[in-house]
Amino acid sequence: MSRNKRKDTTVELIIAPGSLRDKVKVTGSGPVDTAPIERAERALEQLSVAFDGWLKEEVDALTNAREVVRSKGLYEETRKELHRAAHDLKGQGETYGYPLITSVCSTLCKLLESALEPDLIPLDIIDHHVDAVRNMMKMKIKTRDHAQSVAVSNKLYDVVIEFANREDEIREQKSLKKG
Repeated sequence: MSRNKRKDTTVELIIAPGSLRDKVKVTGSGPVDTAPIERAERALEQLSVAFDGWLKEEVDALTNAREVVRSKGLYEETRKELHRAAHDLKGQGETYGYPLITSVCSTLCKLLESALEPDLIPLDIIDHHVDAVRNMMKMKIKTRDHAQSVAVSNKLYDVVIEFANREDEIREQKSLKKG
């Protein structure tokens, strides 16, 4: 199903805070009981030994969804499955300790959500996103300041914006040919 107008051509990446304490807002004038936050952070730290395994499962799901798109094409069902896998990683990347995976998956989600005609999305853009995620996992890039990964993430962002602009032009050209 295609839409007639693009709702939003602006892509915004939101980087989530790194700890529970960063997410808590202090209100009121009384003392804050930080014990529940500290218990939650300890529990999360204990679970973190499993994060790399869980991340691998999520990245495998993204990779498999990409392979289905490559073999069957990008239509509503395959787009939704690819989007779901990217969206899961977007939400979990930061928690698992991979903030740049969150950034790359956020851009991929925006691409899949905002395309007027998803079948116009070049598969190499999808491939670059998935390959970047796989490489960040393989290289265990767990910081926001890994220069090469930041450059890749920024370039993917730029490519998505460029595609969105080009898709509008392609759509306009199609309208002129029909009219």
